[in-house]
Amino acid sequence: MFRPLHLTLIEIKRYLADRGDLATSIALPIALFGLMYGVFGGGAAFNSDVHVADLDGGPAAQRFLAAADAVEGLTVVPSTEAELDRALDRTAILSGYVVPAGFSADLEAGRPTALVVRQRGSGGRDAEIVASILQGVLAEVAAEYELRSAVRALTSDAVPDAEVARVAGALAEQARAAPLVSVEVDAVGGADEADFLDRLLPGVVVMFLLFSVMLSAQSLLEERRTSVLERLMTTRLSPGQLFLGKFLAGWSRGALQAFVLLALAFAALGFGGPAAFAQCLALAVVTAAAVSAMGLTIASVARSQEQATWGAVFVTLAMSLFGGSFFPLPESGAFELLSRLTLNRYAVDALEGVLSGATTLGDHGYEVAVLAGVAVAGFAVARVLFRTSEGAR
Repeated sequence: MFRPLHLTLIEIKRYLADRGDLATSIALPIALFGLMYGVFGGGAAFNSDVHVADLDGGPAAQRFLAAADAVEGLTVVPSTEAELDRALDRTAILSGYVVPAGFSADLEAGRPTALVVRQRGSGGRDAEIVASILQGVLAEVAAEYELRSAVRALTSDAVPDAEVARVAGALAEQARAAPLVSVEVDAVGGADEADFLDRLLPGVVVMFLLFSVMLSAQSLLEERRTSVLERLMTTRLSPGQLFLGKFLAGWSRGALQAFVLLALAFAALGFGGPAAFAQCLALAVVTAAAVSAMGLTIASVARSQEQATWGAVFVTLAMSLFGGSFFPLPESGAFELLSRLTLNRYAVDALEGVLSGATTLGDHGYEVAVLAGVAVAGFAVARVLFRTSEGAR
C-alpha cells in the first residue's frame, strides 16, 4: 500500500508546484464566485450619513433625530450650521439638513414648520432617497403631536399636560408597534441573499471539482504516449498499484481543492460553525472520489489528449447545466429526470441543505450512497480499461 501512496504524494507535489493548475482549480473558482455573487447576489443595502444641524434642541427635534438614526441604513451625524455650510462649500457632502429654531414649539402649538434641506444642485440619488425617508419620519413625529392636540381637545383643563403627553405617546407607540396598514414583500422568481449563497457556493465547488480533477486526468494519456507509465512498470509498481496511485492522486487533489474553497467561504461569508464545515467537507471528499473515478474512466476510454480534454469539458458542462448547480430543479418533467444522471444533483442538494442549516449529513444518506456508488463503479470500469501503454494494459 505504501507504493501507491508514494506515487500519490509525488502527484500532489507536482500539482502544488504548478501555478497554472493552482490558478485553474483554486484562484479561478474564487474569482468566479465573487463575480457571480456581485452580479446576482442582490443589490447592496442602502447606507447614508445624514448631516444635521439642530438649531432647536427641543423635545420634538430630539425625537425626530432619534427616529431618523433608528432607520436602518441611516446614520445621523450632528453638525453645527457653520460646519454644514463649510462641508457643502468644499463638496465634502452634497446635502445637509437644518432643524430650524422653534421647531418643537411650532409642533406643540400646532403651527406649520419645516425641515430645511441644503444641497448642491440636485444632491444626487442618495439625497433624494434620504429626503424621502426623512419626510416619512417627520410625518410620524408630527402625527404624534397632532394626536396629543386631539387628546387635549377631548379632555378637561384639569388634566395635566404631562398626562396628555404620556397618553398620546403610548397611543403613538402602540400604533407603531401594530400598524393598521403595512407593506409585505412577496419575492417572485428569486431568493434572498442567504438562499442564493447556499446554492451558489456548492454549485461553484462541485463544478470546479468536476472540471479540474477530470481535466487533470488527461495527463494520463500524455504519460502513456511518452512511455512514462511503461517505465514505471520497470519499478516494483504493479499495474494495479499504479492505477490506485493515480486514483488516490485525483481524489486527494479534489479533497484539497474543496478544503481550500470551503475554508475561505466559511471564513469570509460567515456560514455555520465547525460542525457544518466538517459535514460539507465530508460531502466534498465523497464527491471528489466520484469525480476522480470518472476522470480516470474518461482518460482510459480516450485515444488522444484532445478527446480526453473535450470529454472532461462536455461532462462538466452537461452535469452543471442539468444538475441544477446554480438554480433549484423542477420537481417533475424531463429536466428532473436528466438531473438524476448527474453528480451535481446529489452533491449540490446535500451541500445546500447542510449550509442552510435545514439538514445535517445524516439526512443525506441517499445522496452520499449515490456518490459513493459512482466512485466504486467508476473505479471498477476505469481499472478494466486502464492501459500502461498504447497496445497493452
